[in-house]
Amino acid sequence: MWKRVFSICEILHKKLKGKLLYIFWFIFYYWMFIVLLRLICWPFRLFSLWFLTPYIVFVLYLISILFAFSGVGEGLWRTLSGVRPLRLNKEKARLLPLFKEVYEEAVKADERLPRNIRLYIKEDMGINAYAFGTETLVLTRGSICLLSDDCIKGLIAHEFGHFSHLDTVVSLFMTIANFYYSFLMVKLEKIKTRFDNSRGSIFSFLLGIIYWIFKSIQNLSNLLLMNENRKQEYEADNFAVKSGFGDELATALIDIYEISGSKPQTVKEMLNSSHPPITKRIERIENSCK
Repeated sequence: MWKRVFSICEILHKKLKGKLLYIFWFIFYYWMFIVLLRLICWPFRLFSLWFLTPYIVFVLYLISILFAFSGVGEGLWRTLSGVRPLRLNKEKARLLPLFKEVYEEAVKADERLPRNIRLYIKEDMGINAYAFGTETLVLTRGSICLLSDDCIKGLIAHEFGHFSHLDTVVSLFMTIANFYYSFLMVKLEKIKTRFDNSRGSIFSFLLGIIYWIFKSIQNLSNLLLMNENRKQEYEADNFAVKSGFGDELATALIDIYEISGSKPQTVKEMLNSSHPPITKRIERIENSCK
């Protein structure tokens, strides 16, 4: 496990220049988590715990990160996500050659692409592909059944782009930070409700202001991070083009667009979406492939 962590840290050092916003929010969430924990400790006179909160948060983060990057942690994540390895001979005969072909081209575009990436299936008839952790690339049953081999290669190349740009690693860090922050926000809201019923309007009003500030910070960070996620999708598309699978990815996105019958997004939906409009992605890929 330690060899795996050191390898990830080495790659992070080289590739995180474009992830400064994520680094900022991860550190910011870390300190906000400490502040929230102290706010929760204060009304209960837990002063010894109040002084220990920075160390407690550090240990929680460290344990969570090490576990998340371990094989056991990623395996647990796959189990909770409902994905499975390729089991049927028919699946292996069709998908493994496609996966190998794309990987061989992708590693030419980025020689540091992880060697241990494996293909998994999610029993979902929606058309989708995604990646998480350091070795998990997932195709949905719908993608396998409804898309051609070339389209599947395009989707796989796009997901390799996320591995190449460390999007899956950064996402894991942010998931951990956001989990603890959200957990503490729920506890703070419960305390606020309790004081609403027992301590009078002034104290509950102050707690309400504190809660509103933290919630606003969380909403702002989500908007900024969604914007970064949309940029990541474009970068992963560019990686697919660079690997030689731009036409295949464009065809896959066109098929997804036609099958899904997507409605035009409202401004609010666009701001809160982790993906750009699919037609913009298709346009950019087609222009890149000319």
